[in-house]
Formats: sequence, structure tokens, C-alpha cells
Amino acid sequence: MKRSMLVAFAIVLCLAVATPVAFAQSAKTLSGRLVLYTGNGTEITDPLLAGFKKAYPAIQVEIVKAGSGELLARIRAEKDNPGGDILWGGEPLIFETDAALFEPWDSPSDKAMIRQDPKKIWHLWSFMAQAILVNTNLLKNPADWPKTIKELADPKWRKYGKIALADPNKSGTGATLVNGFASIYDWDFVEKLLRNCEISPGSDAMFAAVRDGADPIGFMNEDLGAKWEQMGLPVKMIFPADGITNTLDASAIIAGAKDRDNARAFIDWLGSKESHLILRDPILRRSCRTDMAPPPGLIDLSKYKIAAMANRTREEIETNFNDRLEKARASQ
Repeated sequence: MKRSMLVAFAIVLCLAVATPVAFAQSAKTLSGRLVLYTGNGTEITDPLLAGFKKAYPAIQVEIVKAGSGELLARIRAEKDNPGGDILWGGEPLIFETDAALFEPWDSPSDKAMIRQDPKKIWHLWSFMAQAILVNTNLLKNPADWPKTIKELADPKWRKYGKIALADPNKSGTGATLVNGFASIYDWDFVEKLLRNCEISPGSDAMFAAVRDGADPIGFMNEDLGAKWEQMGLPVKMIFPADGITNTLDASAIIAGAKDRDNARAFIDWLGSKESHLILRDPILRRSCRTDMAPPPGLIDLSKYKIAAMANRTREEIETNFNDRLEKARASQ
């Protein structure tokens, strides 16, 4: 993440919550369907879509759930006959890299965000920080828990089992993590780390591997991790001292969307104050709006080191990861 983005986000952390303003629902007469391509889990989609349903009760929403890499491949394959209307979730760079797959929309909600796309392709909505996740049934002593990303490359962790890591070829969260590791250190470090890792087919599988005890260590988006800790599940998040990987999350309308008016309404609503109150509570995810304070119970990120994420394309991340994974496996 560029330093200007970090400064902008730091400002968000310090802002108090303004008095809620109801989202203008002048287009309640919209009807028909809306197809959302997303890698978001139900803990994200269910509360937000319930809110959208109240605003637009006549729109029937369909979800196609898969990793962002798979969804981008599907959008490319469908470019002459789009099956979806919106790609919901992903770093701004993936929309910029494949800009021809998406179409611009001048959403009034964008003005409230910490960043805006001058070409109006992508639209911010949330900020995600990732933590190391440990299974407290498998690693019972807090003194044994890793404190940094760097120490996860130590062979000592193999005595406990594997470190779960989502495949960046399929998972946006996995791509963010791998890009973060290479940003904090370098690709040689990533190769060492991969010797200790079990590659999961997606972020949900990575999270579940730690929760269910298949792997003692993995990585977690802080909003879901906070929920699991509050539920009393045997997991604990650790925010690494050498850098917290992170991403700005955006959405965009797919070029040639068959339900364009409904897609525009969704983008506007997703960026609204109404939507972001749901995003804050109960979802517990950080908002990209400048008038929203962080969710209660999440850490004060200003007291931690936030990784300066390199501006790499998804293709560059995947190519380097695949090369380093092959070398890591060959050395074992």
C-alpha cells in the first residue's frame, strides 16, 4: 500500500462516527435480477444483502461464489455474453489491470471514500487487515505462538504441522498475503516460508484448516477472526510485529452487464452510510468511508506496523508464487 493510502486510512481510524444519514432510495421501483460474482463469505454477504433487500425489495439477487482468480477467469471467458453484473471484492489493481472487463460508473458514494478511481471503474468499500491465526488446542502455550511473519519460515514449525496458506492463483486473500510477505521481505523469503506451508484451495479452506485443527497455524482476515474469538472457538489472532498485510477492497460493474441499472444501484448502496453501518456492526469490517470509525473491539492499527504493499499485478504475484512453490517443494 502506498504511504499516501496509509495516511488516508490513518485519518479514517481517528474519525468519530457522524450521525447516520439514510441512503437515498429514490429508485425503489427497480426490479428484476442482479448477479453478483464474489469471493466474500456468507458472514459478509448475508447481512449486507439483507440491507440491500430492504432498500430494493423487488430486485432478486443471485450470488456466484468463488475465489477472485477463478471469477476473473470466468469474466474473461464470458466477455461476449456476461453472466454476472458485478465483481464484488478485489484490490483496485486487479480492476485496473483488466479494465476492459469492467465499465465505469460515476457513483455518488465514491466521494465519501478515502480514495477514488479517476476512471470510475472500481469503487472502494472495505479495508482488510490480516493476522496470523493459531489453533489454541494445538498450540496451547502462548509462549509458543509466532510473533512475526519472519519466524514462520523457521523449520521448527514443522514439528507442529503445516502452515495453512490460501493459493493466490485462486484466492484474492492468498494473493494479498503472498504479496505482503514479498513486500515485507522478498521472494527468497517467500520460498523459505513455502517449505512450511500447506496450500489451501481458497481462503475459506485456509481459515477452516486452523479452526478445525487440521493445521496449527494459518492466516485470517481480522473481521472473521474477531467473530471466531468472540464465539469462543479455539483460535487466536496474532498481529505480526514486522508488518500487517492488508488490502483495500473494491467492486466494479462487469462490462456489458445485463442488469446495468440494478448493478449501479448496488454499487451506490454498497458505498452508502447505511451499508457501512452494517459493515461496521455486525460484520466488524473496517470501512473505507472517511466518516466511519473502526468497528468496536478491533485493534487500533495506528499502534502497529502496517505493511507497505508493493503494487504488483495478480499475474506477477501468481507467476512468482508458482516458481517459488516449485523450488520449495524440490528442496524438501
